[in-house]
Amino acid sequence: MTEWYLDKAAAKNLDVKMLLVKKYQDIFKENQEIIDTLLSNSNLSKIHLGFVPDDFKKKKHQILIVGRETRGWDLKYLEKYDKNSVYQLMDLSKSWVIRNLERSDSVNKKGKCFFNFFRKVSQENPNASILWANIFCVSYKKSNPSKIDTKSVFANIKKISEFLLKAQIEILQPNIIIFASGLDRQAIIARRAYFKDDLKPSGKSVVSGLDKKYLEQFYFSGNYDEDILCYRTVHPSSIREHSVIALKELRKILKSKTMD
Repeated sequence: MTEWYLDKAAAKNLDVKMLLVKKYQDIFKENQEIIDTLLSNSNLSKIHLGFVPDDFKKKKHQILIVGRETRGWDLKYLEKYDKNSVYQLMDLSKSWVIRNLERSDSVNKKGKCFFNFFRKVSQENPNASILWANIFCVSYKKSNPSKIDTKSVFANIKKISEFLLKAQIEILQPNIIIFASGLDRQAIIARRAYFKDDLKPSGKSVVSGLDKKYLEQFYFSGNYDEDILCYRTVHPSSIREHSVIALKELRKILKSKTMD
């Protein structure tokens, strides 16, 4: 793989969507054997690809919300991963977000908690474009891919996931990233491995009296105009008292960061 960082000044003069499409296509082409193997496994979902929102260039702020994996992500008619499938997968992601943003906040069915949080962040931050990514690009039996019984397959899932997540950050250049994949050990290990060269030494607690395992602030530093402010928090499905507090406090923080 080529160096994943893209100069921000150069990106401003390019069509962001097409730049991301091209990056995804390159990743698919360079890892064709691996992704073909993932596609052939009936227990794995299709690959999730983040998209570029229509309001992306109109908004002053960009918030990237990173979940763990997308349950049962599927395109039944998708028979191969190629250049055209990149468009199909990005369109699926976009339509899924639009559909969920239009739903009522009262929707609390299993699997909807993440998008309830996503929706609230979108509503409460009108000056920000909200982006979506996952730590793991596929799910296994509609759940965490770390449960798969073949270590080599999980290693390949993480490899492709890292490339795709870094592509989004490279091209879309968010100024805030929220890792809302929860306390899952494998997701935390994967995140740290993906960004081992960019992660500042340690995170810090954000709210006095609240353990940083519920809400932690840190930065990605490296070849950026500015460090990227990051937060790691619980999965929005968690109903523990401290988890609820953490998510509410994070939403307050985000509002304060995007008011201008």
